[in-house]
Amino acid sequence: MKHFKQALWAAWVVCGMAAGQVELRPNQQYQGGAQVISSTLGIRFTLPKGWLGAFREEGGQAVLVLGSNSVEGVGLVIFIKDQTPAQVVAALNEAQDLGAGVVLELVGSVRTQGSRVTARYLNSQYVGRALALLGSRNHVVYFYAGPQKNEALYGQLLEGLAGSTKFQAPVAARPQPAPPAPTGVTRQWTQLLAGKMLKYFSSYNSGGGGGGISEQRTLHLCSDGSFAYLDESLTTINVPGASASSGGNGRVLGRWRIESATPNSAVLLLNVDGGGVERLRVEYEGDKTFLNGQRWFRVESDVCR
Repeated sequence: MKHFKQALWAAWVVCGMAAGQVELRPNQQYQGGAQVISSTLGIRFTLPKGWLGAFREEGGQAVLVLGSNSVEGVGLVIFIKDQTPAQVVAALNEAQDLGAGVVLELVGSVRTQGSRVTARYLNSQYVGRALALLGSRNHVVYFYAGPQKNEALYGQLLEGLAGSTKFQAPVAARPQPAPPAPTGVTRQWTQLLAGKMLKYFSSYNSGGGGGGISEQRTLHLCSDGSFAYLDESLTTINVPGASASSGGNGRVLGRWRIESATPNSAVLLLNVDGGGVERLRVEYEGDKTFLNGQRWFRVESDVCR
């Protein structure tokens, strides 16, 4: 189950907070209770209240990582595109390797009831629960893992996610038009950011000393209009007598440009390769750089040439 293992502890929390029914986009964070949708996959659902979601796409794999400030454990929403139901069931039949020597073995067998597929995983200290919903073309797997004491709650969270899920016809991603050449204040902002990298550091701790996430994010804005977004993350789970940790690296490429520029602020537009657009507000206060109100450090890029 390689794509599950690769996605399991990869959290990508960048800028912005979304609420209401919104499109899932890379680099975006979503509040519990929000109704989210992936139009290109034709899947929508509602996030559990009290659980924050961070969406990530890389190498054709899309995953939403869920974390809580009060409940130990991690949730995943894994999107599966253009695979048969048999392939989904085969993936769920594998043991779950969480890294750091922590492996959850399948208990019993995978159960299929109509379009629902469920599985349970266990070791001496952790439990994992999976609930997959099969669509006509694309599928979604909901997964929770953490201390065994939370298993009943994980089951309730899975049922809540499944009950809110709706499938619809996928919508093809639209190609992005060529951007206009920058002029005036827009050109000044473009020259200011071209060839630079913006760096941000963040951390998140779950309740009760149950672990957390720390990461470093870097956005390279090259002079040829290309960008590279890189993140390095470390996720840990701690329970009495045991702990597990796993690192992850993410990379997203695309094209960038400045729009809605004024002397004091502008909008940094990121067109992600493969579809998706992000708009970040960029501001300067003295020698400090802010993206969506968060402090980022601006230095010369060591990637752009």
